Amino acid sequence: MKAREEEKHMTPQNNRCTRRVLAVAILAALSGGALAEGILENRHVETRIYGFLNGEIESVKAVGGATPYASRGRISDGNSRIGFAGSIGLRDDIRGIWQIEGSLNNFDEGGVNGQGKSATIESRNTFVGIESKRFGRFIVGNNDSVYRSLVGSGGALGGNLGLTVQGVDVWNNTSAQLSGNADSLFGRGEARYKNSAHYLSPEWRGFQAGASYGFDEQRTTGDDRARYSLAARYSIGAFSIGAGYDRQQNTGVDVENLSKGFGMRNASVSGVNTSFYKLLATYKFPTKTSVGLGFESGSYGYAVQSLPTPGNIYTSLQTGSMKQRSVMASLSQEVGYDVTVMLAAGKLGKLDNTTFAKPDDFGATQISLGATYKIDEQFMPYVYFTRINNKAQQNVNLGQSPLHSNNSGQDDAFLAPGNSPRAFGFGFIARF
Repeated sequence: MKAREEEKHMTPQNNRCTRRVLAVAILAALSGGALAEGILENRHVETRIYGFLNGEIESVKAVGGATPYASRGRISDGNSRIGFAGSIGLRDDIRGIWQIEGSLNNFDEGGVNGQGKSATIESRNTFVGIESKRFGRFIVGNNDSVYRSLVGSGGALGGNLGLTVQGVDVWNNTSAQLSGNADSLFGRGEARYKNSAHYLSPEWRGFQAGASYGFDEQRTTGDDRARYSLAARYSIGAFSIGAGYDRQQNTGVDVENLSKGFGMRNASVSGVNTSFYKLLATYKFPTKTSVGLGFESGSYGYAVQSLPTPGNIYTSLQTGSMKQRSVMASLSQEVGYDVTVMLAAGKLGKLDNTTFAKPDDFGATQISLGATYKIDEQFMPYVYFTRINNKAQQNVNLGQSPLHSNNSGQDDAFLAPGNSPRAFGFGFIARF
C-alpha cells in the first residue's frame, strides 16, 4: 500500500525464527510438504530495519523583530530517525503488522534542543494493527494522522519522505522545508496523533481514503480536546491529487498571548474548535520535471471575555473564528541521473477576524532553492538556501531546527514576531 512508502524506500533485513524453520522442516517430512507450505504461506514472519541520518552545516539568522537573532553558524539535524517494522501472516490475506520508529532528535547538540529538552531518541510512528488487501489497514498507537500520512505535503502525497520521495514540499526534512507543523508556512494542520486509531482503505483503481482519531484521555483542562481527520487521494499515471480535513475540539487561539505580541498560538479554549482543510496535486512530466501545488485553509476558534461598561455591569463571552489561508508550489528538474535542481515557494495570507493588530500583520512568504547530488540510493549530499519574510505579528520558523530568539533553552522558547529567518547550508543524508 502507498501509505507504507517509507518502508519501501528503506533496505529490508528479514529475520526468521529458528524454531519455526525446524518445525516446518519436521512437518514437511511428515506430511509431504503440503502442511508446511500452508504454514509458510499463512504464518510467514517478516522484520526489517530502516531509517536515515541527516546532518546540515549552515549559517542562520533572523532579523526584523523586537529581538533579532544574530547571524551564526551551526550543525542541524534534518529529522533523522531509525525504525523497526514487521508483519506476520494470520489467515487468508490478513496479516498482523507492527512498527517501532524513533527520532534521533538533536544528535547535533548531544540530544538537547533549543528549548532545553533532552530527547536523543523519542517515539515517532509506533503502532500495532492488522492489514488485509480486501479490507485495508487498521492500527492503534502514536502515528501521523491521515491528513499527514495520506495527503501530507512532505512525501508523494503522503508521509514524511522528503529528499527520499519528492512531493509538494521538495525540501521536507531540511531547514529549507515550507510545511509540516504549526510553525510552518504550509501544512499547519499536519500532526502526529498520540493515543490514536487510524484506518486506511485498500487502494482501488488509484483511489484510497482514510480516517484518524486521537483520544484525549488526560483532559488536563477539563475539556475533551479529541482530534480527528479524514483524507482521500487519487493517482493515475504520473498525476496525483489529494484532499484532507482535520479538526480539534475545544482548541483555539491564545488571545492573551496574541495581544502581548508573542505571536499566534493555539491553546485549550472551551466551546470552540480549530480545523483545517487542504488540496494537493503533483505531476511528473516525461522531461523529468516535477511540479507540486497546494492550498490550505485554517479556521481558529477564539473566545474573548468582555469587561463591564457603565451601561452593562455584566461580563459576557464572545466567541468566533479567525481564518487564514496559505498556498505553495514547487518545481524540480532532474539533470542526468545524479543531480536534481529544486525550487519551492509559498505564501501565508492575512488573518481575518483577528482580535489584535491588523489582518495583514500576520502574513508571511518563503522561498527555498538548491540542488541534490545523488551518489547512490544510500548517500546524497545537497545544498540549499531559504528565506522567510514575516510580517510584524507573524513568526513562521525554519521547519527543522527552528530558531528561538526569546527564552532560549526553556520550554516556552519562541521566535519573536517580525523576525525573518534565513538559512544557507549544505547537508548529507545517509539512508539504511
